[in-house]
Amino acid sequence: MTAMLAVRLNARTLDDPQHARRHALLRLLARLELVPERSLHALLAPSLSRRHYRRILAQLHQERLIWRHPVDASRVPGALGAANGAPPPRRPLLYGLTDAGRAWLAATGAEPDPAVLARAVVRPWQQPELKLAQLAHDLLVVAWCSGALIGLQRIPTLQAVEVVMEYVTATSATGQPLQRVDALVRLQLAPPAGPPPRPAGDPPALPWGWAAPGAPGLLAWALEIDRGTEPLRTLLGKAVMYRDLTVSGHYAATLGCPLLPVVITPTVRRAAQIAREWVAAWPGGRGIVAPFDRLAEPLGGILWGRYKTLGCNPARDATLWEDLGRAPPPGPPRAADRGTPWT
Repeated sequence: MTAMLAVRLNARTLDDPQHARRHALLRLLARLELVPERSLHALLAPSLSRRHYRRILAQLHQERLIWRHPVDASRVPGALGAANGAPPPRRPLLYGLTDAGRAWLAATGAEPDPAVLARAVVRPWQQPELKLAQLAHDLLVVAWCSGALIGLQRIPTLQAVEVVMEYVTATSATGQPLQRVDALVRLQLAPPAGPPPRPAGDPPALPWGWAAPGAPGLLAWALEIDRGTEPLRTLLGKAVMYRDLTVSGHYAATLGCPLLPVVITPTVRRAAQIAREWVAAWPGGRGIVAPFDRLAEPLGGILWGRYKTLGCNPARDATLWEDLGRAPPPGPPRAADRGTPWT
């Protein structure tokens, strides 16, 4: 594809809502690897009906830019939405990037960051292979990241955001990973400037990019999904690694800002168990924790939900905005939390 054709295609992408959605979808899948249809709809086209957006996905699938695969609803967070836990009438579909989709991003210049294209996970169009043993874990990671991105779209001062799955924060002298987090979310917020606008239609495109180190309003979150299966001594080791890399200044040097560990658990009890290990390894150390069900939209969602500190005894309420150094951006109205109280 010639450079002139790529420029024309990219201009068309920016001007045409249909092509803008294609542009946004493929860039998102290059980062999140596999995403349920409902999350794609909420992130990229909430102004459209689910049926309409499903037709758009079907067209991109027909063009072999994306793959799709049905999964049991029990594996997808939030898919069992009925009060009695009954499965939905149709199996949820997962979507991801194909090699042709990645080639489209590269050829059109829609994704200008070669590092994103290099680490993008692509699967065959006809028979995408999914590792079912770890699918439930991976979808929890995607659910948290998707919820965070949906919230970030509501913030008009968002300047840049990047998501890296399975991010290696540090390696040994031989190149072996010393620490791998489930996902890194790094973002930059500008200072607030008046009341936020209320745009109609779809939310603005996410400003993907790696903000300059040391920029004001720079935040970094390290996501750790715990399903209650890891021995507590393993979690103790994770806390020690976070402590050592923080104290040594490694995160500040490589990310340009402090790194906040964010641990998501299946239950309040498990969160308390992890907090005890964390305090033992790093008294007063950094980190926050919450059960996934306490981060539902009526309770503030991923960005404005109520977390607890990991390194403090007793634990105190905390937020994702601990490192912002100013009042956090306003979130949506929050319903009363009537669940099991934090202790």
